[in-house]
Amino acid sequence: MVNNTIDNIISEYFKNPIEITQESFFSAKLALLDTVGCIFEASSHKEVVDFALMNFENSNLTNPFKTINNYKNFQTTAWYLTTLTRWFDYNDTFLAKEWAHPSDNFGAIYSYFNLNDECKFDDFIRSLIQAYEIQGALSLGTSLNLKGFDHVFYVKLASGSVFTSLLNKGDENIIKRTINNILQDGPTLRSYRHIPNVGKRKSWAAADASKRAVELSKISQFEDETYSGIQNNTKWGFEQNFLAGEQLEFGKPLNDWVINNVLFKVLYPAEFHGQSAIEAATHLHNEFIINKNKIENIQITTHEPAVRIIANKKELNNPSDRDHSLEYMVSAALLCGNLTYDMYFDNFKFFDQIESLRSKILVQESDEFTKNYYDFSKRDISNSIQLNYIDGTSSNKITIINPIGHPSRRKEALPFLQKKFIKNMDNFITEEKSRKLWDDVMSLSIDSSFNDFKNLLLKHE
Repeated sequence: MVNNTIDNIISEYFKNPIEITQESFFSAKLALLDTVGCIFEASSHKEVVDFALMNFENSNLTNPFKTINNYKNFQTTAWYLTTLTRWFDYNDTFLAKEWAHPSDNFGAIYSYFNLNDECKFDDFIRSLIQAYEIQGALSLGTSLNLKGFDHVFYVKLASGSVFTSLLNKGDENIIKRTINNILQDGPTLRSYRHIPNVGKRKSWAAADASKRAVELSKISQFEDETYSGIQNNTKWGFEQNFLAGEQLEFGKPLNDWVINNVLFKVLYPAEFHGQSAIEAATHLHNEFIINKNKIENIQITTHEPAVRIIANKKELNNPSDRDHSLEYMVSAALLCGNLTYDMYFDNFKFFDQIESLRSKILVQESDEFTKNYYDFSKRDISNSIQLNYIDGTSSNKITIINPIGHPSRRKEALPFLQKKFIKNMDNFITEEKSRKLWDDVMSLSIDSSFNDFKNLLLKHE
């Protein structure tokens, strides 16, 4: 490859449209339904909708896909849908050197097709696959978190690249100009994800990136330089100033791999590095309840990213802190046999018991778990939990190599994904109608129109 800057790699990727295989088509429809469910669930909470529409007249429509039809504006739609997608941290995930939520790109892509709904459904699916691929492959190649920057920068790059390609009919110069304008914007700090600054910004940061991606795509239509040296200029470039001279690179060739290997939050609204620990804790729930007054300590064995991101937090100030605390999540699961979003609030009936229990939890890293986390052929997200008693005895050690949302457990996860979707829809339609909506979307063919998909979403109020 003569020039391996990301603007060249992405523009080449768009020149040769990927073939949509049966596997990637099926995976993309699963991702769509999971995202749609998250959007509907968030839109049933007045305070979330009021925030998402705080700068716009509220239509009072409850169906979010009808609401956006009042705003014939790409940025407004991208902001609104992405805010709803991310608000409860229950949308899909991708873990690598950088962490990602690829469905954060749905809002920007849907915003284009919503106003260009004569397109084919496969054009929409292909765009979704491309955005997932760009964000995921960047996450495999280059860590932002180690430099203190937030992963939503890759949302801005992925959404901006795909949106500008759609908006400008694949114009190579405008695609490159958009990408390089995004590089010139730079990433944001990720401080709002870490104590002592954790807050709800982490629920709208992706929406901010999505909206800005659309805005820069439109700005980049203006005839201007392509800023081709912005990535690797040794004095003023992106790599020099944001990555301390390290290369911004993809971790794999661009194709359709990411959409088939995305991680779904199937059972628990929790940070994904802790999902297998929560699952292990539910297996120990009954034994814990019988012996909870005999506990000396609880040992969690995990991988390095979990230790760095979600473990060993002394003070948890709000739900945004708690849904990123390994000890809090495991304590709740041990006490309740489950983990639901209401358990993160200080008015939850077992809140004090959870707070007390988490002080008994010890977290240590397993070198093997860390090795297998970064092994591209495995990408394991493993956790073990063991209860240690005052008399020196212990429970069995429960190890979950991969949580149920991992691609290695996809077949097992399907009924739970559908159940999650139905639950997310239950403020809008009956279970019977939710099942039919799921089946209707999964039955869409490669020859369907985008309007076929859109009209299924517009049916419900």
